[in-house]
Amino acid sequence: MKSKHEEHAFAISAWESEGGAPNRSGQRDQYGRRFDGDGTYTIYQLITGETAEIGPWKMEGLSPKNAVRALRILNTPKLAGDRLHL
Repeated sequence: MKSKHEEHAFAISAWESEGGAPNRSGQRDQYGRRFDGDGTYTIYQLITGETAEIGPWKMEGLSPKNAVRALRILNTPKLAGDRLHL
């Protein structure tokens, strides 16, 4: 059985290989990460402060490594030709 951190790493790896998080093409939101005090991080939308959600996944409880990877993907703008066609 996979740990929650392993599941997060798997999802983020899929994003990296597919060119970005699903349903995020064209988004201009900027995200930050917040240390939760229990050794994990939450990714949040900078303007609203709300926890980021990608599909059904609330971006909380991430390991430091997964938080850095997710933040890099979410904050990297896509070029028009690179957008996913969903």
